Amino acid sequence: MMKAALLVEEFFDKELGGYGGYGMLAREYIAEYIPGEGLELETFLERSKNPREMILDGNKKVSYIPKPDIFHPFKLKKYLEEKKIDIYLSIECQRIVKEVFKYENNKKLILWIQDPRPHDDWDKIRSLNGDEYESYLNYYSKNEKDINDLLSKLISEKRLILITQGKYLKDKAKRLYNLPDDIPIDFVPNPVRIPEFDIEKKPETNIITFLGRLSNVKRPWIFLEMAKQLPQYEFYVCGVGHEKYQEDYKDIKNIKFFGHINGEEKEDILTKTQILVNTSIHEAIPISFLEALSYGASIVSCQNPDDITEMFGKYIGKVSGEGHESIEKFVLAVKELMENRETLYNNRKNGREYVCKVHSIEKFTQTLRKIITENIKE
Repeated sequence: MMKAALLVEEFFDKELGGYGGYGMLAREYIAEYIPGEGLELETFLERSKNPREMILDGNKKVSYIPKPDIFHPFKLKKYLEEKKIDIYLSIECQRIVKEVFKYENNKKLILWIQDPRPHDDWDKIRSLNGDEYESYLNYYSKNEKDINDLLSKLISEKRLILITQGKYLKDKAKRLYNLPDDIPIDFVPNPVRIPEFDIEKKPETNIITFLGRLSNVKRPWIFLEMAKQLPQYEFYVCGVGHEKYQEDYKDIKNIKFFGHINGEEKEDILTKTQILVNTSIHEAIPISFLEALSYGASIVSCQNPDDITEMFGKYIGKVSGEGHESIEKFVLAVKELMENRETLYNNRKNGREYVCKVHSIEKFTQTLRKIITENIKE
């Protein structure tokens, strides 16, 4: 039996690191679909003075790895020797990777480029004066040199395999991690659960949806101000952090706040959504884009990763800072789409077809399993 370990610092659980995108990818997709066919997978979380192993969702093995101390300096080394992991997988190169590879001197690392943020991206985020930039100062900047040195060492020893969910992310990753220009980076689909419903029967509603955290980097105020100018449409706000905005916009009758949505509620909202609006100052390949397309929605955004927005909606161009000057552009884009049901219908068919063809769970599972097992056998 081959053994792989996923190195992450959250697992989509309030007690295990919150509800970030990496945590969802780790719990809902990698840990769910990659084990099998002679391959075991265990998830390693950040070092802890009180390491423990858990079984979640009935079959997912999750472990807090031990944190060495002055009395037990080789505690982690011994732990890894006992685990006998054949290969490691990480979502971006987080601090936990650096700690594990202090002791793993002959194992390979598969580094999945999901959301690389070189310095110019952090400069954009800093312009919004939100908490997100604090994570760069308190975490990323402190580990940047050590991580880049580690990756350089792994490259020289032919122990680094790079994969990504988006073509346009390759250049960002090279700048972030100081990678060689000619280094190969393979494509691995971002897994999307394709809903089973008749695209021809999608209801003709007037619903426009925002799906994501209501943090500064997402600039939700642009979406909320759009609602004031488009009272003929319903604006659904779906994501954590809504309480402040719910109070500020309580008198705008065409805005509905849902908080964090999942399961049947999420399915119902996306089924009725005509347009997903994304106002973020920074994105990789948002899973919300792919989910919305799978439900036959169009996209309006100032982000255009791998030309997805242009193909299946309207790209309004880059928007810097707080973006108040862009509200009119967003409003016009939404009106143009909503008033042209033929375009909405074409986006509906073509967008869903794209996700089914490129980003299905089956393609994700087959592709990632193959990369893992082939690199173990080499």
